[in-house]
Amino acid sequence: MSSPHKHLIWLTLRRSLFRLQRAANRMRSPRRIVASAIAVIFLCAYVLNGFLILAARRTADPESLRLWLSGGMVLYLIYHAVRCVWTDKQVDMEYTAAENLWLGGAPLKRSTVAAYKVNTVFFSALLKTFFLVVALAPDVRHAGLLATGVFAALVLLETVRMIWQRFVSGLSRRHLVGARIALSAIALATIIQFFGQLAAITPAGSLPGVYVLNSFRAIGQIASCDAVQWLAIGWRPAALLATTVDITTHTAVQMLASVMLVPFAILALVRVDGWARRSTLAREQARLRAGDFHSPASSRANPTGTHCDETLADRIEAILPRRMGESVALVWRQALSIRRYYGTILFSFLVPTLLCLSPLLTGRVGNQWAFVVAGIALSTMLLAPPALRLDFRRDLKRMLLLRSLPLRPIHAVLGQLTLPILITVGFQWTTLGIAAAVAGPGWPQIIGWGGMLSALAVFTFATENALFLAYPHHENAQGFGMVVRANVMFLGKATLIAAAVGALLVWVSICKSIFSDPLSVPVYVFGAVAGTWLMAVSAILVTAWCWNRFDISADLPPE
Repeated sequence: MSSPHKHLIWLTLRRSLFRLQRAANRMRSPRRIVASAIAVIFLCAYVLNGFLILAARRTADPESLRLWLSGGMVLYLIYHAVRCVWTDKQVDMEYTAAENLWLGGAPLKRSTVAAYKVNTVFFSALLKTFFLVVALAPDVRHAGLLATGVFAALVLLETVRMIWQRFVSGLSRRHLVGARIALSAIALATIIQFFGQLAAITPAGSLPGVYVLNSFRAIGQIASCDAVQWLAIGWRPAALLATTVDITTHTAVQMLASVMLVPFAILALVRVDGWARRSTLAREQARLRAGDFHSPASSRANPTGTHCDETLADRIEAILPRRMGESVALVWRQALSIRRYYGTILFSFLVPTLLCLSPLLTGRVGNQWAFVVAGIALSTMLLAPPALRLDFRRDLKRMLLLRSLPLRPIHAVLGQLTLPILITVGFQWTTLGIAAAVAGPGWPQIIGWGGMLSALAVFTFATENALFLAYPHHENAQGFGMVVRANVMFLGKATLIAAAVGALLVWVSICKSIFSDPLSVPVYVFGAVAGTWLMAVSAILVTAWCWNRFDISADLPPE
């Protein structure tokens, strides 16, 4: 073994030990003791739930589980592929700044660096395997084979995701447009098939809740169809291994195939990476020979629009009060940067809009409106924050610059959160307007739910940013903390939605018992909207307090 490879192995081991020690120290830190306690409670509750509740449920059919495991990987890959081709900014295998510095200039082959990058996903794949094994253990006979198959499938999925990302970065503009059209057509066909399967398995006139429950069956049938299973041929050995009923000689073949597909995928990643680098270099040289010295992103931008943008920003700042005008620069900065992500944002909100409006097709006028509103609320809390990271979560590496701006904490928070909140509110009111035109719920319902959903958007983004400022993390961070964080956030949002529904039901009963019929509706609407906006304003103030206490020397997480 050559000396650079020995040093790389030594660096990898030392980094892993250092990260484990750092994680233990951070868990014991007084600044993060609350997060550590929540993580421990969540893990204990999850494992206990796996032993007591999941073990008592009816077991799934091994064949259906096998189709779910293999086809589900392909469905996720289709989603990632569509998102990747519509993203203008392609990063080099998602290397951190430290990895670009130390590995990019090291005397290492590109294949070694690519294998090193795949090795970094092993720990996150182990954590995901643990959670899946706890959930699926009652459905299989051999938990060890289940863990091996799921781990191999997850590592293969991450490697194929990197292959596709590098392949897209090497495409020319003309071929990229063709890839966008083809993959968008595939995604559209998948969505049409989903609604077709949902309509086929659900009796006409059923409650929208039945459609929601049957949507999981519809996704399972899509994952089980022949087209998806042919695409999932690389994950079939791992799925067969995970759902093994009786150990035979075929089990050893399945295990060997599951494990060996990972190094073959790494070799494919190396080849595609080399082609992408050569293709990118050839395009750069062709542009230089043609006299084009601008980057593709800057050439697509409007070179004459900067002065007009600055003039319009100055006019808006002059109209607003002096204190509020201090936030305009941050809002305008977000608006200029959103030009690169408009395609991804439109795609991220198109699917939720269709799903939220799908209850209108059930033919039951009585509760269509309620399920549309519930869908908008779920999309606001679960889907909007990941799609609109145009706030403090995107600016972790620019915290020193943001802290140096002469802005009060509340103005900095308003400047960072205004644009994502306005986009989310636009999605809410567009969907509500279409649903109201079909269902005709009446103006009290439209005003009441519209006002509460707008407050929910403010509360959601303020809470997300407050938690981020209290416990920051990098964009592409992985590991134990991120897995637990994602699950705890999901459970916390579900609990919050349930509590909000309960509070609204209590408020309805109070209004009906105290006020007469003509007054109960306006009092209910005004009280509900006022209460939700009070919570939203409180969340904004909490976010401002978190930004005020943010300590760059202690709170910035290492890469």
